[in-house]
Amino acid sequence: MITKRVNQVLQDHGFTRFRWQILNILYETGTTTRSNVLETMKTFIDADQLDEILDGFVQEGWLVKRGDGEVTALVLTNAGKAEREAIFQLQSEVRRRAMRGISDQEYTTVLDVLQRMVNNLE
Repeated sequence: MITKRVNQVLQDHGFTRFRWQILNILYETGTTTRSNVLETMKTFIDADQLDEILDGFVQEGWLVKRGDGEVTALVLTNAGKAEREAIFQLQSEVRRRAMRGISDQEYTTVLDVLQRMVNNLE
């Protein structure tokens, strides 16, 4: 249900989960390269999909590319940063709603248990 709500928020604003993740990576890193973003996202998308998303950000005026190829520097514009903040606020509201009545300690316990379950299956 949480994933469904988050996906709906993203879709309502023209985003896919991958598009959001890339925007967030660019925001959090400040300046990065195409190859760094691809390395982070390679489990989910291929190089052509990344280029399509990055080109879309450039067309939206959210991203500036400096250089060519794998070492191309990627920098969000102020408009790109503002878009990330707007989507982040919407996602934060979904999280706030999901966390009602759940303490930080309870949340930490759930994450710990889930991580141990994943570790048990690895």
